[in-house]
Amino acid sequence: ARTQVDEDTSTFSSDSEKESAKHLISQFEEDLLTLKGRDAEFTYAVSLELMEKAQELGDAELVEKYKIQVEEARLCIPQLNMHGLWVGKYGEHGYEMINVTYSGDTIVATKVTGDQNVPKGEVSFTVDLSPNLSMAHHSSTDPTAGAPLEPIELNPKAATQWGKKYLPRHLGKGQVASENFSNAQWMEGQLIMVGRFFSFAWVPIGHQVFFGRPSSELTLKMMKEAKEEELRKDHVAVMRDVLEGMWDETYWEERERSGENYYVGEEEESCFE
Repeated sequence: ARTQVDEDTSTFSSDSEKESAKHLISQFEEDLLTLKGRDAEFTYAVSLELMEKAQELGDAELVEKYKIQVEEARLCIPQLNMHGLWVGKYGEHGYEMINVTYSGDTIVATKVTGDQNVPKGEVSFTVDLSPNLSMAHHSSTDPTAGAPLEPIELNPKAATQWGKKYLPRHLGKGQVASENFSNAQWMEGQLIMVGRFFSFAWVPIGHQVFFGRPSSELTLKMMKEAKEEELRKDHVAVMRDVLEGMWDETYWEERERSGENYYVGEEEESCFE
């Protein structure tokens, strides 16, 4: 479908050709409407195609129309609605938190808490989650580009447990590094959708992390522990905290020895009743 659209609407040298292109778009729109609600990814991909062609035609009304269809379809695609915090166990490093954001249709997982290899603030992995019909957009120089991965077929027991027979997979890139974030490099990865959860695998090293949504209590606990760990490693900050505590203690001890006591009168005392 994309090839036909590209060939028929790549250039518009006359008004008649523009009208012909509009008619072609209308035909594709009819096909889209017959499939709407049955395949959100297909609807999303074709709506993007139509929006691009409407932009080339300079038809603002059509652009807005297809833009709304794109937004509505996107809301129905699970892998494009994973914004926010997730927690997973990074092997011997223990549980770590990531924040998922998007750059277009590319997921970017940034570490909120990190480790001595890939610290907080660095990207843990990225995955291009564009619908399959948009693969033609990818550059051939992109190592993650290519044919979409076949889903993982679960055995009957696992399928019953997860309520799904097939688990979708998407190609991505995972970051690894030596201690102190040295020799950082990217390697092939795969994101696997598992219902309300997902996992990411660093394929060459056979490392996989399973992610779930953290509770508010767990989020606060992990953030507090990360801050405490950071302070322990920052010796200057630790000494500063100790000295500030000593100053407060010394100040009040000296005031007490000097006999400077505050008198609380009846008016002030009533404020505490």
